[in-house]
Amino acid sequence: MNGSTGGEFAAFLNAYDWTSPWRAEREESGMNNTTRMIYAGDERYVLRVYDNHRDEAIVHVEHAVLLALSGKELGLKVPGPVRNREGSTVTKGPEGKLAALYHYIEGHRPSPVHPAHIRGLGEAAGKLSSRLAAVQIDARPLYDAYYRFEDTHQAMAGSRLVELAGEQGLLEEEGARLETMIRLRDDLIEAAGRAARLPHQWIHGDIVFTNSVALGDRIVGLLDFEFATIDVRAMELAVVLAEFPGPDTELALYRTRLFCEGFGSAIRLNAEEADMLPELMQLRMMDVFLHFAGRLADGADDLEVWRGQIRRTSFVCEWINRNRGELDRILRETLT
Repeated sequence: MNGSTGGEFAAFLNAYDWTSPWRAEREESGMNNTTRMIYAGDERYVLRVYDNHRDEAIVHVEHAVLLALSGKELGLKVPGPVRNREGSTVTKGPEGKLAALYHYIEGHRPSPVHPAHIRGLGEAAGKLSSRLAAVQIDARPLYDAYYRFEDTHQAMAGSRLVELAGEQGLLEEEGARLETMIRLRDDLIEAAGRAARLPHQWIHGDIVFTNSVALGDRIVGLLDFEFATIDVRAMELAVVLAEFPGPDTELALYRTRLFCEGFGSAIRLNAEEADMLPELMQLRMMDVFLHFAGRLADGADDLEVWRGQIRRTSFVCEWINRNRGELDRILRETLT
């Protein structure tokens, strides 16, 4: 049964057994997927339609991680996939699009400028990292580790990046930043080799403020495990830390310390992991930069998306180099 809105999602929602008529409402949606809040009687759910791929195996890996975490002493909530009439947690629409239905986690998006939320998200990330190291996950990761960016993005070699920028008329405007990223790419190849020797485990891979849930000052849930994979353990932390650099260096370092204090209260890293975190942050940014270059080349994004990524990634990577001394001190003091 369906309510008064959301007819376009009926192909997915009608695959489930409902005890009350459902109603779909547009409330929040992520960058990679379409989401709708589903109301059915006194129950609330979240329907997630995967827009960036049609690979059932990827969703099944995500759900294997979530099911391994369910019922564990995590101290946080994670999405609970709902099975459809066929017993599957993945539903395919008539045009091949995939969707999944999840139990709703009560709360709101935390603020990336609120100190309690920054520290709380760090603690949540640390708790998750500790738990993921302990659970058995019946799945094989389908995403490469971030440090394998050379293999993942073979089509985006340095010469191809320059060619792509030339085709898009970006060389005059963004040429200097592009040169910075190409030079850094060469430097990071050596760092990637060192990263490969660090402790590995399952990670969420995309813990950011928009993928978490707060109640008041507390972080109570983590969402969107779509990019879960086996990677360097410390990469879980590097993904978030790369979000903090900004024009106010003192503020960025303060937020970095807050987050690391939270993470370190839940799990400690070894000295080699802490020392490599700045390079891991740059490896994350390089992967994102190359990913969006590939999307532009494939016609999946418009020029402004990559232009923004060139500016953001070059800024963050240079910020890390400029503030390496203070960054190293914070990481050692809070994480080891």
